[in-house]
Amino acid sequence: MSKMGYLRKDKRGCDIFLYRRHIGGLVAWHWALAFWWDDDYIETYEADKVITYEADREDSYLRLNFYEGEPDSDYDWKEWGRYRCDDCSPVQVTHTAENLPCVDSPYNVYCNNCQDFAKSLARKFGVTSLPPGINKVVRTTLTLGLDNILLDH
Repeated sequence: MSKMGYLRKDKRGCDIFLYRRHIGGLVAWHWALAFWWDDDYIETYEADKVITYEADREDSYLRLNFYEGEPDSDYDWKEWGRYRCDDCSPVQVTHTAENLPCVDSPYNVYCNNCQDFAKSLARKFGVTSLPPGINKVVRTTLTLGLDNILLDH
C-alpha cells in the first residue's frame, strides 16, 4: 500500500545515500537507499526529510519496503556512497520505486535482488556510479567454483 498521500509533491534537491549491511556468508550484503531532501523550513511530517527504500525477498518475490527516517537501527548499516539529485520529490521517488519492473517479480539472488532494486532506483535519479554489487561477485565466485559460499537472502 502506498504512503504517497501524505508525502510532499514539490521537487527539490536531495542527497541519496547508499547503505549496506552484512547479512551473512562471505559476499552477502543487503542494500538500501536513503533520500535526504533539502529543506529550508520544518514540515509537519518528518517523512518528507528522509525516506529509506529497500527491497526484500518475501514469498519468493522481491517486495518494496519504504519508511520514514534512516535505515533500521537494529542492523549495522554502513554508508557506502553519497550521490546528489537536484530535482525530485518524495512522491516522485516513491512512485518510481513502486513501479520498478523488479518490484513484485520473482526474487533471484543472481539477478533480481535488493542490489538490483537499489541500482535501478538510483539510476532513475541520475546516479550512475554505484559499486558493482553482487552480480560481479557472483560471476567471480562461480568462475572460481566457490558458489557454496553465497547466501541466498
